[in-house]
Amino acid sequence: MDAESGGSALSSPSDATMSNEASPQASKIQDIKEEVMYSFEYGNFKPSHFPSCSEPEENMDFVSQSSLKVDPSPKNFLGDQDRMIGPCSSSTDVVIATSPNSSSMDSCQASPDSAMQRSPSSSVPLLPPCRVCGERASGFHYGVNTCEACKGFFRRSLRRQTEYKCVKSDKSCVIAPGKRNGCPLCRYNKCLSVGMSKEAIKTGRYTHQKRTQDIREIKRLQNQVEIKQEVAIPVEKTPPPPVVNEEFEKLADYIHDAQKTMYGPALAFWTNSKAILKVTSDYAEAFKLKSEMFGGMNNLSKEEYLNFYQQTGIDVDNRMSLVSNFANTMERNITKFVAFTKMIPGFNALPLEDQASLVKSSRFEFWIFGFWKFIDVERSVLTGPAMRCYHSSELCNVWDKDFVAALFNFAQTLHALQMTDMEISLVRCICLTYTDRCELKSPEKVEEIQLKMIMCLKYVVEKNHANSEHFLSRILDRLAAVRNLTDWSQKIAQEVKLDWPILQKHPLLLEMMSM
Repeated sequence: MDAESGGSALSSPSDATMSNEASPQASKIQDIKEEVMYSFEYGNFKPSHFPSCSEPEENMDFVSQSSLKVDPSPKNFLGDQDRMIGPCSSSTDVVIATSPNSSSMDSCQASPDSAMQRSPSSSVPLLPPCRVCGERASGFHYGVNTCEACKGFFRRSLRRQTEYKCVKSDKSCVIAPGKRNGCPLCRYNKCLSVGMSKEAIKTGRYTHQKRTQDIREIKRLQNQVEIKQEVAIPVEKTPPPPVVNEEFEKLADYIHDAQKTMYGPALAFWTNSKAILKVTSDYAEAFKLKSEMFGGMNNLSKEEYLNFYQQTGIDVDNRMSLVSNFANTMERNITKFVAFTKMIPGFNALPLEDQASLVKSSRFEFWIFGFWKFIDVERSVLTGPAMRCYHSSELCNVWDKDFVAALFNFAQTLHALQMTDMEISLVRCICLTYTDRCELKSPEKVEEIQLKMIMCLKYVVEKNHANSEHFLSRILDRLAAVRNLTDWSQKIAQEVKLDWPILQKHPLLLEMMSM
């Protein structure tokens, strides 16, 4: 009995009963051709006839290729459980085909049209993956569910006279989807290990028991896929941490410490947002009660107030007190500001004229980029290190109303930015070292200082923020936007010097406002 009809014992590749075959090279070429042919969709073939049960296996191979379409995905294993299975007891394998015109499970005959042109309602056979390679199975071949490629490979192996050789010599090659052609010996051994044999072709029908086993296995595989999809958690790719730059680390810490020294005892209040909120909230509530009880206190114009004050000496709405307090506070802060600039690396090496010009031109920007923490935009209240508070309407008695509104609006954008204290200290250094606002003797040295501060700020931002480029661009945008307020503040300063003679008692402040 030959390989097509079955034998009494399991044959090996060197069985003497095997027929003569071509050379190993020709056999390898034939293997590759059949592998390529089987990789296409089975529906691409158009046979001239449909084989009967009595035809040899070569025709039965053709039936399998032309009548089967099996999706290897576990999700697509489950199909119509009412399909008809056509058994062929004398064939090498059991071909699972569906014919709309079939009326009996025992019929072996089917028309070409019924095999090739299935109705849309016909579903995919219930088959587990190929036992050998794991790809889509096309039927029950040599006693095992296999694909067409592995079925054809096993049939050719039964006819082969020469023995296969392992490509690795250790007979441990992996036979898996996409890797079934690597080693013929290991593939053949895998066929034997899963139960393929030429005597197994006598099993005949695709029995109800076998069908039930396959259905249960497919459902089990499908459930495993669903569980894996539910359990799988997408892993977020985190960017690698920035490379540590010792120079920038030391520079950032040094500038931050210089800022802490500048604030002194007031640092605890400046860094305590809850304490600032408590002070401004209490003042806002008190100001509201005062306004409800006594009405508006801002009915006098600047000229009317100054005339009344000169004639009576009475500070009717505390404007003079406000200017005096601001002058005292600003004069103390100027001293601290100058001390801070002396601690910036390279700043002391600049000519004294350049140092003075840079300090004067940057005073407002240096102030606002640290003072925004003391501005409560929601309650329209401004406070300071000394915890004195002023409502925005009170500030409008001294400064231009539009300027006060612009000041609070800009502070709100800085609140939204929420820079760290270290970032604030570096931004202040950048504000100090602009070369385009005043005449300088050594502008190139100033630019070197600013460039180092910008690179240090970039390093700190990349270290502190995930979306560092976006955050850094927002900081640079604020540095550009504050220029309009700076020019405006210089005009306001000249008006204040003329309107409030009390400032003559503060020469350092007048010197700072002289630019």
